[in-house]
Amino acid sequence: MNDQKDTQSGLPAGARARLDQGNLTGDIAFSSDGTQLAVACDIGVWVYDVDSGMGLNLLVEHREYVRCVAYSPDGSAIASGSIDNTVVLWDAIGGSPTATLTGHTDAVRSVAYSADGATVASGSTDGTVRLWDANTGEAEDTLKGRADSIRCVRYSPDGRMLAAGTGDDDIVLWDAATGKHRATLKGHTHIVDSVAYSPDGEILASGSIDGTVRLWNTDERSLITTLTGHSGYVWSVAYAPDGKTVASGGNDNTIRFWDAETGEPKGTLTGHTSSVRSVAYAANGSVLASGSDDHTVLLWDLT
Repeated sequence: MNDQKDTQSGLPAGARARLDQGNLTGDIAFSSDGTQLAVACDIGVWVYDVDSGMGLNLLVEHREYVRCVAYSPDGSAIASGSIDNTVVLWDAIGGSPTATLTGHTDAVRSVAYSADGATVASGSTDGTVRLWDANTGEAEDTLKGRADSIRCVRYSPDGRMLAAGTGDDDIVLWDAATGKHRATLKGHTHIVDSVAYSPDGEILASGSIDGTVRLWNTDERSLITTLTGHSGYVWSVAYAPDGKTVASGGNDNTIRFWDAETGEPKGTLTGHTSSVRSVAYAANGSVLASGSDDHTVLLWDLT
């Protein structure tokens, strides 16, 4: 992994495509089979074909820019959240909206599907996580802790726990079935903007505006290690599908890779000209996507 330019294509070395059909405004998400990528942008949700890098569809329903996107586990649906305070559910195949979910009183910053695809969780700067029936769009529950702002939400791989990063510098864990508060992980010194579970669910990675990535033991609810190297905010973290590597994106314009067991740095990718807001692995682990404030998404070949 290096930062030398590929002079023939104009892409950074290791990058296979640059996607730039819209102004990126938030998350990116791969479909479960890794063939498609959904990108939150200022005019809707762009859906791209990963192999060709071509735009397949533009999903337009929100009244303001889209902040977050997530695919259902079977790839048949997409959820998107916007600063218009709503979540929209989409038919991923036809591209039509199937439900608009209202109830949040401020911007929706994060959306996530449960492991069985039955529930969508949404986190908002109104300080709540709301749970919705993914088939009907009906509200199921509202989770509220002490946080003034929820910045990110993720289900554990087994679907039993729901983790949320907060504007109060903490990570809150809830029982996904009952909504009962289970733990609050403290250690970050600034907003927690991203969380990601390891594939086996035993470790939770978190990225914070304090410039660190932290790894937590989910059974003991304790800090394992703190990873430092970014020279500014850490906006996004993602676990490789094999669980051996954690990727992070920051406002130093870099993507950094960390050994998930030792915490040692494994490499750095450069090529974006502004903050890297989102990183995501394809299911087979051979492709990483990164979204940036430079309004492009880069697809990186990790093979």
